[in-house]
Amino acid sequence: MIYIYPSKLDGGPLEEHSTVEPMTVDAWLRANVKGYRPIDVAPISVNINGALIEPAEWESAEFGPSDTVDIYPEPKAAGVGAFLVSYGAYIAAAIAVLAVLLMPKPASMNRNGQTQGNQLDLATTKGNQVKTNAPIREIAGKRKVYPDYLLPLRRYFTAPREQWVDMLLCVGKGKHSIPESRILIGDTPVISLGEDVQFTVYQPGADLSNEPCAVWWNSCPEVGATSTGTSGLQLKATFAVTPDVSATSYLFDGDTVTIPSGAGAFPSGWAAGMIARIEVAYPYTVIDGGAGRDIIEGDLSQIAPFAGMLIEIVGDNEGMYVVESFTPGATESDPDQMTLSYDAGEPVTSMLTGSVQMGIGYRGLRYRLLAASSDAISVERMTDTGSTDLDWLGFSPLSTTLASITLDGSTQEGDWCGPFAACPDGELTAALEWDVMFPGGLIRIGSKGQSVDVSVTVEIQYRDIEQAGDWASILTTYSGKTLDQLGYTENALLPYAMRAEVRMRRIGAESTSTQKQDGVQWYGLRSRLNGPSSYEGVTLLAMRVRGGNRLAAQSEQLVSVEATRVLPVRNGGAWDVETPTRDIAPWIAHVARSIGYTDDDLDMAELDRLGDVWAARGDYFDSSVDSMSTVKQCIVDAMAAGFADITIDRGKIRPVRDEPRTTFEHMYTPQNMTEALSRSFTARKPDDYDGVDVEYVDGVTWQKETVECRLPGDIGQKVEKIKLEGVTSRTKAWRIGMRQRRSQKYRRWGYQWATELDALNSRYLSYCAVGDDVPGYGQSAIMLSYDRGIIESSEPFDWSAGGAHVVGIRRPDGTLSGPYPATQIDDYHLSITGLDFEPDTSWSIEPPHLLFGPLNRWSYPVLITGISPSGTEGASVEAINYSDKVYVDDDSFPPE
Repeated sequence: MIYIYPSKLDGGPLEEHSTVEPMTVDAWLRANVKGYRPIDVAPISVNINGALIEPAEWESAEFGPSDTVDIYPEPKAAGVGAFLVSYGAYIAAAIAVLAVLLMPKPASMNRNGQTQGNQLDLATTKGNQVKTNAPIREIAGKRKVYPDYLLPLRRYFTAPREQWVDMLLCVGKGKHSIPESRILIGDTPVISLGEDVQFTVYQPGADLSNEPCAVWWNSCPEVGATSTGTSGLQLKATFAVTPDVSATSYLFDGDTVTIPSGAGAFPSGWAAGMIARIEVAYPYTVIDGGAGRDIIEGDLSQIAPFAGMLIEIVGDNEGMYVVESFTPGATESDPDQMTLSYDAGEPVTSMLTGSVQMGIGYRGLRYRLLAASSDAISVERMTDTGSTDLDWLGFSPLSTTLASITLDGSTQEGDWCGPFAACPDGELTAALEWDVMFPGGLIRIGSKGQSVDVSVTVEIQYRDIEQAGDWASILTTYSGKTLDQLGYTENALLPYAMRAEVRMRRIGAESTSTQKQDGVQWYGLRSRLNGPSSYEGVTLLAMRVRGGNRLAAQSEQLVSVEATRVLPVRNGGAWDVETPTRDIAPWIAHVARSIGYTDDDLDMAELDRLGDVWAARGDYFDSSVDSMSTVKQCIVDAMAAGFADITIDRGKIRPVRDEPRTTFEHMYTPQNMTEALSRSFTARKPDDYDGVDVEYVDGVTWQKETVECRLPGDIGQKVEKIKLEGVTSRTKAWRIGMRQRRSQKYRRWGYQWATELDALNSRYLSYCAVGDDVPGYGQSAIMLSYDRGIIESSEPFDWSAGGAHVVGIRRPDGTLSGPYPATQIDDYHLSITGLDFEPDTSWSIEPPHLLFGPLNRWSYPVLITGISPSGTEGASVEAINYSDKVYVDDDSFPPE
């Protein structure tokens, strides 16, 4: 397939084309692009199966029907002005997608030099492509998406000048709220298109029994727009084909029959799809079976016989038989053997014995032509019921002068368009639908310039491809006197469900007069297949679009919707009814539940707390997940939109928000460290980042935008680039970027220490007070006694720094109480007020630890970033410094 894209931005292809035979890129462009000629710097780029093909390689780079070719407009920076002047027509063709539209293109003159009539207002709207074997999209919050095809798009004519398109599109997994005003074709709301658009949104599991768009019409890929520029296959009048071959010699080998040079030729008009009877005799030996069945012996592999096979023999022992038994030969000296019965079951016992010449095959000896030329045909064998024999190995090599090849009576006419299989292999259909188009209208211009009616009769024939019996015909006559394009859709119910093959022709040759327009094309062929009557678990959009003045001029329409996910929400610590929501917490819970987790697997208390914080701040997560993202990545992306991250805490998924802190959680001092505190500072370097650029999808334009995040003095010489998922607000994206920029500047201290099991009390991003015994900072000690606000310390207090001093006290569970303003009594005693717990200094448990020092230097405030257990008796800890400056822009607004 050839896919033509309007740009390299996100979005589906503008057009799709197919080719039935291999061809080079250069050949395809020459056939489809007016004004094309090879140049060194082309305005397009071409990829074959994902590999970029340079312009110099277009003449040799070949692709076939099974390859994927992607073509994009390619603006060039160098020499653009001269390029546009010299190759303006080429660029126009490239940006207009290089080739004819899937529907006919406007033209000022027809092939006879007459003024062209109005073209059909063809419906050109399309949704995203079918995503075979790809995950179904999941929408979080509100997102603009291009729904994906669930069934093939159906185009059909309801009147000669009116075409409709039926689409059944999948919006995404789950329930969604979709306002009518946010369903668009291109940039146009469908509600503004009036009766030209009909649509219905179906929630998961809805009954589609009465929805026309939910009918599965399979389009035959061989019928439609061609690589030579026509909108359909040109229909011709048929002619009689010579049914018999006059040749003096034949070569049989595999699936090919060849006439040697000088020995004759296959008749003109023989083509793929025709059916021939082939009689060719091979040497066998027949052994008298005595009282039993006679035995046929020889190379029987090409016959592929089996017990019960209905066969026909020509030549010696001519007649109709049934294979009774087949015994494959083990070696050349031990050949294959076969015995036969008559239809009634009687044994065949009176055959001509000895060396014989017999042609043996399924009854009818019919073979379908796969390809044909004047000197060779390629065939496939048909069974007695008319189906293709997939077990046939082909003819054994043979040169003979005695073969007979004759066309079946149903295929003795040439120039039929087709036959084509109307539905895929393995499917059956009970209804056909086809389209014919008159691209130049139907008219004859009289000698005085008057318009005169013209009529054309078209015949379509169908039959069961497996039986290849007689054709059933339908003749339709079309009349008109207009230069405007005309299109017609016809249909037929079949007598039973079959895999139909279909062919078409016109009755009477097309006029060659310059005063008459009567050319007709086969525009489409569809078969109705059995489709689902409902789709569980997904929201659907059924849409019918009529071609009209408001749509036909737009060639790159995409159906899009702005959908908001419907999920259960939290209310008062419990789950409430389903409602459209952009909140982060319901999405996180939904993702966890999607793989079998329950609320017991989540820290719901913390999720509820943060959910309230996010909702109050307007922190939303708006995303479309349609790739193989992991559950963890989905949750991480959602939490990042709210300055949070994911951790596993005591077996539960716990959200952790990096936010301003005022209350310490735990205290770590030399009193409970097994390895001394290690501090490291990262000094600024010339190549450090001096800015952050955040890329996000804007919630108004739904395009990728970039917002610059700078601190005073930043010049943006080296910036960190961040891609945000799910953040659709410029302000929110800027705040996240500024948080990152401030972290770069103000989080430059790292801390490491080790404890016994004390560190296991803390969590990821716990806000803790850490101390060491560096002079001028905090002192650590043990509380020896406490009496009515007076604390006795195991170490003398150093008050030499002057000014206010404080003391932090470690509770039995490791958490920090305080710090409290401290008043000096003597070197070992100080007093505080308001202690919030009763300290135990009896030594029945470890006494409280003290951390004492000047008000601004009594501890190192840190955020825990890692806790690694060391066996069963210890743990090592990593942390970064806490700074209020990191959060300064959390509620600020970006500069204009």
